[in-house]
Amino acid sequence: MEKRIYDPDKSKLDETAARIITDTINGMLKKKLFVVLAVAGGRSVGGVFNSLIKQDIPWEAVHIFIVDEKLVPLEHEESNFRLAKESFLGNLIEERRLPKGNVHPFIHDPTSPDLGLANYRKQLEQWGGSFDIVLLSSGEDGHIGALYPNHHSIRDTSPYFIAMDDGVKAPNERMSSSRKLLLRSKVALILFYDDIKKDALKMFLDSKTSFEACPAKLAKGIEESYVLTNIQL
Repeated sequence: MEKRIYDPDKSKLDETAARIITDTINGMLKKKLFVVLAVAGGRSVGGVFNSLIKQDIPWEAVHIFIVDEKLVPLEHEESNFRLAKESFLGNLIEERRLPKGNVHPFIHDPTSPDLGLANYRKQLEQWGGSFDIVLLSSGEDGHIGALYPNHHSIRDTSPYFIAMDDGVKAPNERMSSSRKLLLRSKVALILFYDDIKKDALKMFLDSKTSFEACPAKLAKGIEESYVLTNIQL
């Protein structure tokens, strides 16, 4: 099931996304003991992060993973985890609403042949091996996470995480959830914000465009997905 939500006001979309995440978490917790929420990087998700702080969520039952990350230290200005921490995770931890152990950043290990991917997979496997909810933002070219159009990243069939040194956007060294991992998610939210993403939204909506050409279309393969946009087509 795919639901499209349009509003010219991004702040209202951010609040809507936060409410969807809240309702989904609370609904899932009626049937299971914990929920795995995966969040992507990028400018668009910051407003959703800020809105999540205000929500009534039993954070002690939520485990948070990163969809994609630059291979930089966690405190680096380019780190996706740093954005999430500064926008909402840090406040939730300080307020003792979210246990620190529920937060799972990707730790880049340059001394390991796999750069830390196996360790991150083990962490996720401890909590079911897949994401329950994934928050994504499409790039101008239709990429999500570090899965890029017509690139080996979107064709990779790894079951969990992948790493690369030729990401399309700098810094080029990145890790990402694989296509197969994202497709195992139960619920996806994907943001298309501002006219700079108009071409990406058109590709997403075009039935003739493949997911290889527009990785954002993976969201259509997830059981329940929400497309949020302020773009008028």
